[in-house]
This record gives sequence, C-alpha cells and structure tokens, in this order.
Amino acid sequence: MPQEARQNSFSIGALRVNPRERILELDDRKLNLEPLVMRLLTVLADSAGQVVSRHSLFGHIWGAAMVGDDSLNRLVLTLRKALASFGSPVLIETVPGTGYALRIAAASATETEASGLTRAIQAAHDSWRLALPQPDFLCLEHLAAACRAEPADPRLWGWAALLYRHAAEYAAPHDIARFTHDCEEASRRALALDPSQPEALTALATLVPLIGNWGMARERLLSVLERHPDHPVASQDLATLEMATGRVREGKRIRDALLVRDSVAAVTSYKSVFQHWSVGDHAGMDRIAERAINLWPTHPAVWLVRLWTYAYTGRVEAALAMTTDDVPGPDTPPPMLGFLRTVLRGAAAADTMARHEEIRTASLAFAASGPAAALAALFALGLSDQCDAQFEVLQAYYFHEGPAPVPSHHTASELSLNEQHRRLTQVLFTPVLASARRDPRFLLLCKRIGLADYWKETGLTPDFLADAASPAKAMAG
Repeated sequence: MPQEARQNSFSIGALRVNPRERILELDDRKLNLEPLVMRLLTVLADSAGQVVSRHSLFGHIWGAAMVGDDSLNRLVLTLRKALASFGSPVLIETVPGTGYALRIAAASATETEASGLTRAIQAAHDSWRLALPQPDFLCLEHLAAACRAEPADPRLWGWAALLYRHAAEYAAPHDIARFTHDCEEASRRALALDPSQPEALTALATLVPLIGNWGMARERLLSVLERHPDHPVASQDLATLEMATGRVREGKRIRDALLVRDSVAAVTSYKSVFQHWSVGDHAGMDRIAERAINLWPTHPAVWLVRLWTYAYTGRVEAALAMTTDDVPGPDTPPPMLGFLRTVLRGAAAADTMARHEEIRTASLAFAASGPAAALAALFALGLSDQCDAQFEVLQAYYFHEGPAPVPSHHTASELSLNEQHRRLTQVLFTPVLASARRDPRFLLLCKRIGLADYWKETGLTPDFLADAASPAKAMAG
C-alpha cells in the first residue's frame, strides 16, 4: 500500500493546496488535480527544497505495486503543466539520476512588497507555534525564496535561522551538521543587518543542546529579553530552560503569560500541561490538555501528554482508549504503540507482582531503542513506582552505562516527539520521578549531569530543594 498522504490544506506562497478535495487555488482561480498528481505534489511539498528520489516517490504513490518509469514521468509532466497554467512560482526541478525537488522561485519586487514577505514571515511564525517534531521544509523553502528576493531584510534571515535550528534538532542524523551550519549562516546574515534581531539571537542561544549548556543559554536568552521584552520565542525557550533546571514554578509563570497572549499555540499548550501537572494543578492541567487534544488530536506531543496525564491521575482506561485504532492520533510506530498498550494494560490490571515485573521487563528492553523510548520507559516505570529500574534507565540515558545504553539519536522504532531527539532534563522534575527525587541517588545524578554546579554557580535553587529541609539544600551545594 502507498504511504499515507497529508490531508490538511496548505499554502505554497500564494497557491492554496487542498489535498482532500484535490484542488489548487490561486486568487479566484481553481483547478482540480488527479488523485495521484495531488499525491505527488503533497510528497514533494513535505520535502520542499530537498531532493526526493524516484524510488521514494514510487513508494509514496504506488506502494509495492509494480509500475513503470513512464507512470511517474507522466505525473511529473502533468503537475508541471498544472502549476504553469496558474503562473505559479512553484517549480518541480529534475535532479538527473536521482529524483525531483520542489522549489519556489523568488517573487518579483512588486509581489514581494505587496505580500510575499508577510506570507513568508507569517508562515514561519505559524510553524513555530505548531512545533511539529520534524523539519518544516516547505516553510524553509518559502523563507529561502523570500531571502533571495529581499536579502536585506533581517527578519527573513532571523526566522530562517530559527527554523534551521528546529531542523537541526529533528532532522535525520546525516542532515544535522548541514542544518546547524545553515542556522549559523542565517543568523550571521540577520545579525549583520540588525545586531539585535531576536529570532537569530534566540536560535544561536539554543542551537547547542541544552543539557550542560544551561548557564550560557540562560544568559543569552535573558539578553534577548532585555532588548525585546516578552518576545514569545525567547520567553518560550527560557520557560523550557527553567523547567529543565528544576525551577518548575518559574517556568510555569513565564508560560502562563505566554498562554494568555496566545492561547491557540500548540507549543505553549502541551508544555503548559506538563507544568500544571508538575505543580499539582490537575484542574488547570485537564483544562489545557482537553482543549489541546481537541485542537491538535494528531500532534505527537499533545497526544502523548494527554495519554500520560490520564494514566497518572487514575484514568488508565482513558489513556488505553487513546491507543485504539478508531481514535485520532499521530502515526505511531508499531513498537512504540505496542509498548504503550502493554504498559497501560498492566497498569489497569490488578496490582500483582507479575504485572509489576512485566512492566519492568518491557520498559528496560524498550528504553534501549532510543532517547524517546527511554523517556517513555521512565514514564511507564513511574506508573508502578519502580524507582530502582528508573535509575537504571537514567544511567543508560544520560551516561550510556549499563547493559543496554540508550542510542544517541532518534530511531525508527520511536514516535518523533518534541525535545526527545536530544538528551533532556525536564523529565527529572515531573511527577514521573517524584519517588526518585526523594532518593539520595537523585542528587548524585544531578551532580554528574552538571545541574548541581549550575545551581551553585547561578545561585538558583530548584523547587524540589527549596521545598525540602535545609540539609538537603546543603548537599546540592
């Protein structure tokens, strides 16, 4: 069977694409496309600016069916004619011997002044707000075209830097270095034009993985916010940093303000759910989580935080129902989906030693699949309060120690999730590790990771130590 094609409408510059109805729209003109031609367009748009091999296109369009080269050639020719009939700036470039790439030609000066720059920047802002855990190639191609048309606009370069930073986190391992370089180059261009350009500065502050880099990242983000108070991107990243260093209440304070200013942003909503949960505000957690899952039912981070918050608040059956085939959700790899079902069924059953051991065995095995799998294992073990096993996973996750060290990069068996392609420390300060934080090994773990030194150097105290007795505070110092 061919791979699932996107169904949601999207824009390529001024061109509107409606895959479900197979319609192209430009101004007041409409054109219907054949089903397979529309599928070709959506596949190329998902990887805009990148070369998609002919082999990959055959798989997306026809699956395992035996189809000759002429069939793909015909679709490409038909799509090119359709785009040309609209005078669209969308081009289908042939890469000899490899495949095809969707490109967007730079608009004319008149078109650029009228709406091109605004569309490119708004598309980038919308992409950041949605925060899907994957590179947004189509938006990056929009920005590249806009930068070619107006190379002296620092905003375009700044937003390009921010989306390249996002791509560097979520791209396949062999593409990370390229997107890192592109982020640095776009930032350089933006800051040469405007030394205080906020998106470029924020991208550079968070380009390096956060773990072990909290002090420099915090200093740079605060510097951005001094120049641009309440800047949403810098504020969002600062809230994440506070959560990652145990200052959950401060992170929540920042994110609460963001939620007031923009209540319909997935990036703020799913992170806010974690923070309400972590401070014990279950009513607020449910309110935001229910709104988020109704707005973005297939967003991986929104879906998973709703599933786990159900499970951790006595609603395991509701969490289990989310994994059934008839409930909307992200395209979850079978190993991840199978693991979640095993854990939730075990948690829903009578509390027996056999179920307890089943969850432990499944979690330790799945944790070795990759960083997102290791975090899922921590959540699963927390459901049955298996502190020793959690420390075993933490050692494998942070230090690659033990019989099953966690791979450094995301793998195909995992669901792609926000901030779970890299190592992170936010999970340490959630209810998932509530028992572990009371264990003496937790402070030793924080010291090895570098958090204890961060707290000492900055004079900042994480919530769990601020709420504890003074001897525990002294240990952290």
